[in-house]
Amino acid sequence: MNTQKNTAHSPSALMALTAAAMMLPNAAQADPPDQQYQVQFSQARYQEAPIPQHKLGLGSDQRYLIDVSHLRFKAPTSSDTELNLSLLHESMSGASPWFVMPDAEGELVQVMSEATISEERTELGVDFRSYNQRSEVTLSAGHSTENDYSSYSIGFSGAWRLNQDHTSLNFGANSSRDYIDATDAERFNRPTGERLNRSGLSAGVTQVINPINLASINVGLNLVEGFLSDPYKLALVGQETVADSRPDTHEQINIDLSWRRFIKGANAALHLDYRYFTSDWEIDAHTLELSWYQNLGNGWQLTPTLRYHSQSAATFYRPYYTQTRNDGYYSSDYRLSAFDAYSGQLKLIKRFDTLQLDIGYEHYQAEGDHPGLLSYDLLTLGIGYRFQ
Repeated sequence: MNTQKNTAHSPSALMALTAAAMMLPNAAQADPPDQQYQVQFSQARYQEAPIPQHKLGLGSDQRYLIDVSHLRFKAPTSSDTELNLSLLHESMSGASPWFVMPDAEGELVQVMSEATISEERTELGVDFRSYNQRSEVTLSAGHSTENDYSSYSIGFSGAWRLNQDHTSLNFGANSSRDYIDATDAERFNRPTGERLNRSGLSAGVTQVINPINLASINVGLNLVEGFLSDPYKLALVGQETVADSRPDTHEQINIDLSWRRFIKGANAALHLDYRYFTSDWEIDAHTLELSWYQNLGNGWQLTPTLRYHSQSAATFYRPYYTQTRNDGYYSSDYRLSAFDAYSGQLKLIKRFDTLQLDIGYEHYQAEGDHPGLLSYDLLTLGIGYRFQ
């Protein structure tokens, strides 16, 4: 008879994992619906730093300022099901990168639009989650609309729990259709009536190794088809500007590795995440993120996060083109260039019996040869209430 205690499955061990925020952010939830109504609201301000004058060719140096309001509501619908609603609204203003050109000394400079862009976006999402003893599924749907773009999405995800709930097999599928009607189409010869389809599959394994360690691996496959060019960007070819033009398919693969460790002596948890991304546009990207969840007592938690991202350029990307390409693909979008990016984030949470307050700040800096690479600051304030 084996009398060894199964500590990895003991309530105290599982509570320690939960209290230290050990659960994976993208994995299926392991806990049953808590039969409580919850409402959360957050307000965020995203501010891109102006382009340095020595990197600016023409246009405004003022980049995007975005205010985001996000309201979420959760309600139980039965003893083992719940409904989640999400409403998000964005308002954006500023100038957008247009194309890149060499200056009189041959240095790359960014041509910007004027700081007259003003847009709003509204997104509505709904999730229905069903839980039972060994598995759970979530059905989701969403709709996003703005003045020149609309999107409809559906999704399905779930998990099977095995091995006394120590192992979770996660899976998911999603699909969306987007409709593009660019503004000022006649004035700038921009496209209207274009469509974009996305579809994706994902699968993974989450494993509780022992009372203080949890690990996971997830693999995702995505296919994007349709109008993938940016209707608001140009590229310089010789002495002429042409519309941004990209292949009409983009096949993507990502692999995510995660590790969570509870540090008992510090009453904290270490989160380590790595993502590898590759696509048939020959973009290879690596992202490493390190977070420390420090419980301070009396409902306080402080979380510093560091992130590093590095990627290669798309095969057809150039800052500008000295001659035409046989395939007709042209893009000088900084997001398709090779660059390294660093970010640091700090988040503070205060939990009461039924109330949670949080504040977060993030700074991001990208480095590379493209003159339009981003630097931004993000400030977030949130409040959540749980009805007894």
